[in-house]
Amino acid sequence: MVRRTPAFLTAEWLYVLGVTYAASHELLEPHLPRGAQIDTLEGSPRVSIVAFHFRRTRLRGVPIPLHVNFGEINLRFYVRLHGRRAVVFIREFVSRPAIAVVAKLTYNEPYRTIRMRDEVLTRDDGLVGVRHSFGRDLRNRLEAWADPEPIVPAEDSAAYWLTHHDLGVGRARDGSARSYEVDHPVWALHAVRSLDVDVDFGALYGAQWAFLAGAEPSHVTLAQGSGVSITPAVHA
Repeated sequence: MVRRTPAFLTAEWLYVLGVTYAASHELLEPHLPRGAQIDTLEGSPRVSIVAFHFRRTRLRGVPIPLHVNFGEINLRFYVRLHGRRAVVFIREFVSRPAIAVVAKLTYNEPYRTIRMRDEVLTRDDGLVGVRHSFGRDLRNRLEAWADPEPIVPAEDSAAYWLTHHDLGVGRARDGSARSYEVDHPVWALHAVRSLDVDVDFGALYGAQWAFLAGAEPSHVTLAQGSGVSITPAVHA
């Protein structure tokens, strides 16, 4: 049985840009919490760099000064836990130190604080754009331009598989899986027309991930986003 506790975090996650690549089991297994199994899409494990904007953030219902609106960029992969689809984070970057410290100390989440800037852009042809710059001198960049009107993906689509999960899985200090309920509606997605990825994956995530700098993405998604509630699940 699973008991639900009060939400650890509530916020709006907006303009969620995901750039996804094929990966190997060997690369992901060192990050796999005990009890979880690596999931596959179209026959292959997947790893995604995901960037988005937090708005109206509350920790246990309380807004933390200067930590309400900010960006996050994470590297994640996809698993199953007790038959449920979920994500595991390899590393999560935020620009606000209190978020990183609380998540790391309390839940052993792989957060780090980094300099970051995110922007929502428009241009004359009607496309909507998002740009995320991060790291030292803001030298890393993710930028995408997409159709302005989002469409809800079909449940059997790759886009749905990548953007809709109701469970996150952290790795406790003993290596076991710790699950989190992630509640939000199915996100409508903007069709991405162009993408620019200029990221030093090796410097940010380790030498084993440097190959992503030259890899071709398998999928790109840009979700409109929504309100989100994150609630640790307590197993009895």
